[in-house]
Amino acid sequence: MSAPDWTKRQLMAEFVATSTFVWAGCGAAVASNRWTEGAAIFDPGALVSISLAFGITISVLAYGIGHLSGGHINPAVTFSFMVLKLQSIKAGLLYMLAQFSGAFLGALILWGCSSSLTAFCYNERPDVANDGSVLSGVCKASALPDGSGYGPAFGLGVNQVGPRVTSASAFLIECMGTYLLVFTVLHAAVHSKSTAGNAAPIAIGWSVLVAHLVLIPFTGCGINPARSFGPMIVDTIGGLGHIVWIRGWWVFYTAPFVGAGFAAATYKFLFEEKDEVAASKKDDDLEVG
Repeated sequence: MSAPDWTKRQLMAEFVATSTFVWAGCGAAVASNRWTEGAAIFDPGALVSISLAFGITISVLAYGIGHLSGGHINPAVTFSFMVLKLQSIKAGLLYMLAQFSGAFLGALILWGCSSSLTAFCYNERPDVANDGSVLSGVCKASALPDGSGYGPAFGLGVNQVGPRVTSASAFLIECMGTYLLVFTVLHAAVHSKSTAGNAAPIAIGWSVLVAHLVLIPFTGCGINPARSFGPMIVDTIGGLGHIVWIRGWWVFYTAPFVGAGFAAATYKFLFEEKDEVAASKKDDDLEVG
């Protein structure tokens, strides 16, 4: 019997990294919201700042835990490794469990960090803070449906399909964003002839950055089921389920896996080197033996 291809240290690395990723990336989404009437994030400055936060954070964390767990930080990436038999099914599922759990913790911490943003909403004039600044945006965006209070500020940057975006379009664009990410991971960090070397996390971070620049106005950019899961669950606990479980929520738990699967297939049938195929076959023979 072959030795397990996972360790508790690897799972903890994925847990901590995914937690930090959600806290930082979604935290940038909360911070970039305008604490004014519109609470809009679709101006160019906010779009770029949020995209940079997600992209740079992935690079930082991939460097930080790459030597421990490979730095997946995304169930869709882990799924591609399972499809390519670079990781066993058991190890992959344990990685995903660690990632989803970490994302929940990261969103929970972010809720705690940003909870004071709605503190002034209970004033007689909730649109004006004690210092005279306008806060109506955060109050409206975080109000509970029954008017009894306020949930997590700005929904913690939860993913949503845009009002002028169909579910089919959202599914396709999430597939493409995830495809770009996983394609980059496989060619920069896995391919035997990759020239990326120690710069692979930078390339991966750039792919996340580019995906966010394109996808944020459409879906908020998921491309990572764990990133979507954390804020959705915490928002639901906080009473904002009415902005979570709405049209297209399922896109964030299906499209990334489909996109990752296509990226893995592209890699396997078009770009994988013969020596990689031979090594994979040898590993299979050893497992059987």
